[in-house]
Amino acid sequence: MKHTLLIASAAILLLASCGKKTTTTTTDLSTLKKNILSDIASTVCSASYTEMNNRAIVLENAVIAFQTTTNPANLEACRLAWKSVRYTWETTEGWLFGPISANNIDPRIDTWPVDFNSIDSVLNTTIVFTEAYIDNLEDALKGFHPVEYFLWGSAGTKTVAEFTPRQLEYLVALTHNLTKLSNEVNNTWKNGYTAELATAGNGSASYATTGSAYIEIVDAMSGICDEVANGKINEPFLAQDPSLEESPYAKNSMKDFTQNIQGVLLIYQGNFSQDKLGIEDLVRMYNTSLDLDIKTKHAEAIAALNTITLPFGEAIITQPIQVQNAITKINALEEVLDTKLKPFLLQYAN
Repeated sequence: MKHTLLIASAAILLLASCGKKTTTTTTDLSTLKKNILSDIASTVCSASYTEMNNRAIVLENAVIAFQTTTNPANLEACRLAWKSVRYTWETTEGWLFGPISANNIDPRIDTWPVDFNSIDSVLNTTIVFTEAYIDNLEDALKGFHPVEYFLWGSAGTKTVAEFTPRQLEYLVALTHNLTKLSNEVNNTWKNGYTAELATAGNGSASYATTGSAYIEIVDAMSGICDEVANGKINEPFLAQDPSLEESPYAKNSMKDFTQNIQGVLLIYQGNFSQDKLGIEDLVRMYNTSLDLDIKTKHAEAIAALNTITLPFGEAIITQPIQVQNAITKINALEEVLDTKLKPFLLQYAN
């Protein structure tokens, strides 16, 4: 197993380093720091929310089509569309700052576990599912996971015949709300916040210094590591309670966790929609061993997640060694971000 993990880690490190444009030594440091923030703002953060919004629209349209023609093919299209927008969202959790934080988008679209009893109560009313009504629902009654619950059912085996007209009405309203919120974030980044991050220390109302922007980014990176290791994974694991799993109905939790951690490397490298400048370009100018340490810890965390071969709700019971190892490796990545990368940025990014 150790030999296998070493090979996997080396392979991931090789992929991470391939094709990355090398920062020239003639680049002015002040200009480099600004260009890194500009690239992260536009080709990572803003680009990711554009992708998420586009994929949310696809999901909403698929659900509308399913309401019109309720057949297995359209149900499968809805499920694939949910997984697609979910993939992007989980990746973006590596940079949960700015509008996504200020407007409380995260809890409004990604609260779990699902409140079954309250959902049943809502379904048993004659209330019209208006946009305002969905907006005012408790967080556990809207967002990704109630949509997931409707599409897969509590056992993950829901059939077309089990959908009621009332469920379909609620489902359409939920996906419309998801599109609305993703569009809100997308527009906020496009119409102002991209410039806010790009002009940190040079007129930005949100970031008085370039350093403050860099610290917010690394805090988001380490924050998602902590949430995945010590919240999403460890809480159900310690309780031995599959009902606490994040995405149990679609059996999507392991993909959720993996994309959360992949997002850490993507923003570090400035490599989401394009391979542009990232924090790594600043780190490699002064501390190549830190750059290697970060990438090694990241590769080990991903490799550890990949050793969990069962759906997460089963793995916490039957694969405890693999689950604990994943927690340990993700925490090790968080530690290098907090204790090494953050002090580095405090020194060089201001």
